[in-house]
Amino acid sequence: MIKFFSKIRQDLLSESKTRKYLKYAFGEIILVVIGILIALSINNWNQNRLNKDLEAIYCNRLLNDVREEKLTLESIINYSKQVSAHAKKAIAVLENTPNASTDPVENIVDLYQASQYADSYSASSTYKELIASGQINLIQNDNLKTALIRYYDIQWAETGTFTFQNKYRENLRGKMPDDIQTEIRSKCGDIYVKSRNSYLLTLPSNCTVNIDSKIAEAVVEELRKDESLKKDLRYLIGNEAGKLNDLFAVKLQLDNLEILLEKIIDQ
Repeated sequence: MIKFFSKIRQDLLSESKTRKYLKYAFGEIILVVIGILIALSINNWNQNRLNKDLEAIYCNRLLNDVREEKLTLESIINYSKQVSAHAKKAIAVLENTPNASTDPVENIVDLYQASQYADSYSASSTYKELIASGQINLIQNDNLKTALIRYYDIQWAETGTFTFQNKYRENLRGKMPDDIQTEIRSKCGDIYVKSRNSYLLTLPSNCTVNIDSKIAEAVVEELRKDESLKKDLRYLIGNEAGKLNDLFAVKLQLDNLEILLEKIIDQ
């Protein structure tokens, strides 16, 4: 084909048909430009299709992350509620209020369980990959992109209410006898429940410990004298209340993210 056009060009030049040659050359240029535009169009179409496929893959991965994080978040909320319940019963014991339990063994368990805590965890691997690779712009939906950035850039697991210094835990465990702590830890320790790709944390709703009631009563009486323990426990109760408020706000964001991702995937 190239030889054919070259021959035509030479014939025209040899016959001194300059005007015809110019028209021919112009037509040849037009054909080349059209060919380039068609090639670019096909290339853009292929690239858009690849980007669309890649966006779908990332959206599915993000949805899995969001669902994983929701389970983790619900587990942390439940754990925080359990710790708060033990803490409220424990402060009633330390302050010797009328509504405090009269069972010293139950009292000692509440005092210990109030010192428990769960580490926070955020399932953000897909989002971090999108940011690190510069592919966050593959997400075409602006509402989804904004929701992702607002959620993951906050890093809720590293905010104040989740990283505060638990002075009550350190204070109590430095004063409660080791053998009692060991017994409670062995019978009432954390329970790990497998769910999807994670192990979710919870405390047992009921536990039976082998602690002499007279010894437990003596320990409780001694701890009641410690004003610093009461102060630290009050602070812990307030922080757990603040943490729960923050967690519910985080869960609302996750719910919205899940809805957005499901709509986009279903399109």
